[in-house]
Amino acid sequence: MDLLLSLNNLILIYNRYTLDVLGKAAFGFDFNNLEDPNNVYVTTFNELIKDLGNPLFFLLSFLNYFPRTKTLKKMIKLNNLFDEIVEKKRQSVKSGEMDKKINNGTADLLEYMIQASSDPENPTLTSDELRYNLAVFMFAGHDTTANALTTILYLLATHKEVQKKVRDEILRVLGDDLTPSIEQQKELKYMNMVINENLRLYPPAPELQRRYNAQDVKFRNHVIPAKTAIVLFTYGIHHSSKNWENPEKFVPERFENEKHDHYAWLSFGGGSRSCLGINFSLFEQRVTLCLLLRKYEISLPEDSIHKDKLQLEPDNTGTMGPYPIPLIFKRNTD
Repeated sequence: MDLLLSLNNLILIYNRYTLDVLGKAAFGFDFNNLEDPNNVYVTTFNELIKDLGNPLFFLLSFLNYFPRTKTLKKMIKLNNLFDEIVEKKRQSVKSGEMDKKINNGTADLLEYMIQASSDPENPTLTSDELRYNLAVFMFAGHDTTANALTTILYLLATHKEVQKKVRDEILRVLGDDLTPSIEQQKELKYMNMVINENLRLYPPAPELQRRYNAQDVKFRNHVIPAKTAIVLFTYGIHHSSKNWENPEKFVPERFENEKHDHYAWLSFGGGSRSCLGINFSLFEQRVTLCLLLRKYEISLPEDSIHKDKLQLEPDNTGTMGPYPIPLIFKRNTD
């Protein structure tokens, strides 16, 4: 926790943390981002995210002086890493190592995908398709969860009574356990309400882009022409008084009875195309909160720019997060 205090930037720490968690859980690769944030794969990934978030990358790509080639080289470097990981996993199938890991429950997501696609009755996923999935996991499941963890700790730091209730629930449900089991996570009812309310107030993805509609669609008194790109403004839906009472207030209890309209809360999308990583992200948030809150009391410095309201930083990558947040972590004496 000294690292959190010295860096004075919570979002930076959680970006490193979530990338490490994702790498190990999804494809068994240790980015070692917390210990070595300057390693070649981490810096390449972060630079690539920054490049792709720059609208000039697409608008001015025809100009010779624009460094598009450098960005493509970064893509190739990450692709090579993914290819190496996939090939190593395929070799472990031949050696029988993967079967052992699956049988004892220590396999990662990529290994389960390879096993599932090896069924002779179903087409096998190609190495390219597996590599594409690794890229999706990294780009979609990394900074979104980091932003969610950052904003929820801000809310807990500025609402001490809520923080105490979550901590008391953790101690009651977990006892001496450090991390919650699947069953214990279901018992963390108040924590889950806090997580949902945080995602309502500060959805990491403020908008959801959908496919073009194939044909004309009539909606109330409007006709949406075919091939129109449909974008849902999640942040606006979450902050609309038509959907929520006192939408700007932090009220976890509003999720106690799940009375809201199903599509009034779209932090992970909705319907058949909702985010596949919802359970992974929620699991990661619960475990992190359990580890932190049982040991530390969290508060916001008096001179913080976020004292009166969380200051959100514009982002062109499709995610939404705050400006750097310094927080104070004080060891619990209870």
